Amino acid sequence: MTSIPRRTFLGAAAGAITSAPLLAAGSRGANDTLNVGLIGVGSRGSALLQNLLQIPGVAVRAICDVDAEHLERGLKTVENAGQKRPEGTTDGTWKEILAKPGLDAIVSAIPVDLHARCYLDVIAAGKDLYGEKPMCLTRADLDAVVKATHESKQIVQIGHQRRADPHFIEPIAAVHHGEIGDLVEGRILWSNSWGPLFGWFGQRKRSGDWIVEQAVHNWDVLNWAVNAQPVRAMAMGRDDLFRDRQPDRDVHDYYSGVVEYPGNVFVNIIHSWVAPNKFNEEYTRLIGLKGGVDFNSGTFSYRPDSKKPDQKLGGPETNNTLLSLRSFVNSVRTRSEPVCTVEHGRAAVLACLLVRASVDAKAAVTMDQVS
Repeated sequence: MTSIPRRTFLGAAAGAITSAPLLAAGSRGANDTLNVGLIGVGSRGSALLQNLLQIPGVAVRAICDVDAEHLERGLKTVENAGQKRPEGTTDGTWKEILAKPGLDAIVSAIPVDLHARCYLDVIAAGKDLYGEKPMCLTRADLDAVVKATHESKQIVQIGHQRRADPHFIEPIAAVHHGEIGDLVEGRILWSNSWGPLFGWFGQRKRSGDWIVEQAVHNWDVLNWAVNAQPVRAMAMGRDDLFRDRQPDRDVHDYYSGVVEYPGNVFVNIIHSWVAPNKFNEEYTRLIGLKGGVDFNSGTFSYRPDSKKPDQKLGGPETNNTLLSLRSFVNSVRTRSEPVCTVEHGRAAVLACLLVRASVDAKAAVTMDQVS
């Protein structure tokens, strides 16, 4: 076997991101200004804002954040980028920003427990939406956002930025073309030495637990690569490791488990906030009968009997937050399907909820038991 021609997978897999399709009815021309409002400019929201300001033709017109300091920082960031100072509000219901005339789209980055209500309000207000992941925290809320999106004319992209990244697009296309053979196992690791994080992140009702808030990235990648959703999980964990530093903390700072996909594909996950410095690492890997792939690096490695050298797909390192926002802007302008749909967002969260339900039950749980 020879190495995979990079263009084989780039053309079909990434074309929708890098090339603009013919303009659909109601679309905006490439030179039309896209007026955007931001809800939430904390840590993640600030990163989104800085990247959004790098996209030609995008004007940030309004910002909402309940923290006055965050709000002022965001307003100054826009001014420093050479744009007019946006309107600002600390309205915690985001109704004020949604009522502002002339806004075409909303970019939202707020605590996870607020996602469902915010996203439904944005859709109802007739605005296109880039909403951070995880999409929601319950099956009912996930279904409600999917339903509202389908019943609207809005573009709704969920912020799984890896779906816009060649480091993931090309390797996953190769997997779909059989490069590593029939799938056998996946491996997910979050070994975090840079925490733990406190505040709302440590409250399950707000973050969904690390099982949801952080691992949702990895489950989205594996759902995409396997072309399916998990069917069963068996996992165990601990939620008592840092309670002396946050009395109301009830998230699992360590858990591990095995998740089953259709076709006897099994994924092992270890997720920890007690890692020492030299063990700080995160990856998502998939192994088949012919070889395996590390999605973060795009590296393919093969079984010894193939005598095939390792190779990489995906090109140079990228800023996938910028790529994801560019893709969203393109979808808004052309009224084309976003790279990460609400169905993708729903499936990723359901995988997380499946694992969480198993940790809670200390027993095997099937997807039909998840609420």
